[in-house]
Amino acid sequence: MGDPLRSELSKEWTLYAILGLLVVALWLPRLQGPIDFRWDGGVYYVLGTSLAEGKGYRLLNEPGEIQANQYPPLLPLIIAAHQLVLGTSDPIIVGRALRLSAFLGFALYAGGIWMLLRGYLTARMALFGTVVCLLSVHTFFLSDLCFPDILFGLLVTAFLLSATGRIQSLPSRWAGLFAVLAFAARTAGIAILAAWVCEALVKRQWKAVAARAALAAVPIAIWFSYVHFVEHTREYQEPAYAYQRADYQFYNVSYARNVALNDPFDPSLGYATVADRVSRTVANIPVLIRVLGESVSASRRVWEVERDAVRAALGVEVGPDWLIDVPLYLLGASALAGTILLVYQGGLLVALCAWALIALVSLTPWPAQFNRYLMPVLPVVSLSLCVALTWLLARAQAMVRVQGRAILLATVCAVVGGILVQQLATVGAIYAKRFLPVQYLDRHSGRVSQHLFFYMDSYRALDAGADWLLAHAGPSDVIAVSMPHWVHLRTGNKVVMPPFESDPLKAQQLLESVPVTYLVLDEGLAIDSQRFTKGVVERFPERWKRVYGDNVTTETGDRHEQAFAIYERLHPGAATGQAEQDPVTPTAFQPAFTGAEHHETR
Repeated sequence: MGDPLRSELSKEWTLYAILGLLVVALWLPRLQGPIDFRWDGGVYYVLGTSLAEGKGYRLLNEPGEIQANQYPPLLPLIIAAHQLVLGTSDPIIVGRALRLSAFLGFALYAGGIWMLLRGYLTARMALFGTVVCLLSVHTFFLSDLCFPDILFGLLVTAFLLSATGRIQSLPSRWAGLFAVLAFAARTAGIAILAAWVCEALVKRQWKAVAARAALAAVPIAIWFSYVHFVEHTREYQEPAYAYQRADYQFYNVSYARNVALNDPFDPSLGYATVADRVSRTVANIPVLIRVLGESVSASRRVWEVERDAVRAALGVEVGPDWLIDVPLYLLGASALAGTILLVYQGGLLVALCAWALIALVSLTPWPAQFNRYLMPVLPVVSLSLCVALTWLLARAQAMVRVQGRAILLATVCAVVGGILVQQLATVGAIYAKRFLPVQYLDRHSGRVSQHLFFYMDSYRALDAGADWLLAHAGPSDVIAVSMPHWVHLRTGNKVVMPPFESDPLKAQQLLESVPVTYLVLDEGLAIDSQRFTKGVVERFPERWKRVYGDNVTTETGDRHEQAFAIYERLHPGAATGQAEQDPVTPTAFQPAFTGAEHHETR
């Protein structure tokens, strides 16, 4: 008996070593520099700084430093703890510590995924499912950002391990704690709490229903009461500038107010009716199935590139465009079918969590974000797909006909091999071509050099523009740009989002209400704000002068002349001619000032 047991333990430790090496391989190239604060990352850092400084839960980048009520506070609290321990709010110093913490969190997440899958699958199939999760682009990309997604995924995994009793070191009484913390990390945690209560309902465990519902109601009531309180304060009702609390200002308002719009990025489309919401949800369902397939393989764009490569190599058409959707829908549908099989294997709660999160995502108006929103449920999606593949293998072994058995075995091998080839090729291409060098000047630490994912030329132009603002903007100047929190961390100025108004006259009036000193026209960032701001500077040339410009090269190699520009607001009667004719135009990243010179300038 000893030798077989020793052999099995040796195999398990070999699998642990493989997973450990994979985690290190994914992180070793990116251990340098601060964690990525672009997009929402800057928001969380600003909120953490506010907590660390004892100012409450406030957006320090905003005029008036308004109370925040969109994001739950767990990640900002963690950021604040880092700042208090390090004794500084310098985003470079704290960002490096957060990067190390993110690495540790990713390693724990990998271990949690393995343990969850191992409770339902053989060791080899669990290894495959865990590798699928770790090699998913959104898993390792989001781990590089100051986002709560990996933390949320870790807490959901810990909740499932605890609630299902799959690991003795996490007793079931901790399940409620992990569920509450998941809600504190992301509002989507409400789906986990709901699934937990529903499991007790399905099993008719009435005492458990009452206890779980009571526990779930506490954090939900606290958070939404806080949101309601903020919205009824005098500060909220009388904002520092006219559009500060407009419903399209998604960082400054609650999710409920933002998703009430038909399109949060185009308020001119108005508010969604009940029919609009139903139509949106129905339209999202097929997209979600396809995205589930993408999450366990590669994005649709990767499949398109491969199709085009085959077409070029063979010199013939390889089918219509919709053909590449077929494997994605099949993978997504197989994963959903696997959740049903999971229920019969005692994984009711796991399946309920997957269904609840997917249902919640289907209600949102951001289909472009579905890959990100589904990342925390990826372990369950991967588990479900592996359960479906295991079921096929069992059917193959039970078959008498050799031909049918061979077809099923070939199908499973093709799916497993195809997924791994797709993911490995995608990861290799991203690290080779999309993990790009970054250089900029920090107001505290001087020059910063590192590598970040998807740092396209548009982001290089933004950082170069922020370098210019660092040297030229005065302490009281207000900047308007589509990534306000990141620019605030870079410059220390108050920075706002531009108004999403298509009427240049109304947009100009709103900008004056701030008032904005520097208006940034960018291209190729996450939000296409230039469609709202370009009309302003064209309609009112006597009020804005272009003081900085930069060219932007797209991923396809197209060069857009002066696609990035900074305009300075003119006081009545100011001359604009020379500045408009001869703006500052950098040819490359060559900072012309040091930190000391910046201090003297300001």
